[in-house]
Amino acid sequence: MKTNLTRQRGWAPCGSRLVMDAPFGSWSTQTFIAGLSAEAMIDPWVIKGAMDCAAFAAYVEKVLVPELSPGTVVILDNLATHKNAEAEKAMRRAGC
Repeated sequence: MKTNLTRQRGWAPCGSRLVMDAPFGSWSTQTFIAGLSAEAMIDPWVIKGAMDCAAFAAYVEKVLVPELSPGTVVILDNLATHKNAEAEKAMRRAGC
């Protein structure tokens, strides 16, 4: 979630002024990550800032892997942080 994507202009009825709140001056980025199975969402996690390789590896090792059963198939998209040797090792050690 990026708060600096808040619209600063908009439409109002003719003759009226548009007034809305926006988080000016406190822009921030938060990253949401979670596992998803056929039954449920697994271990959602929110961090301040953008996801990097170290944060992704920490999520996989400390949060995701303990919830996975051996033989679980893990599918990742092509995001650069997903191409992480430490995270892959953690999943392989868990039998995934």
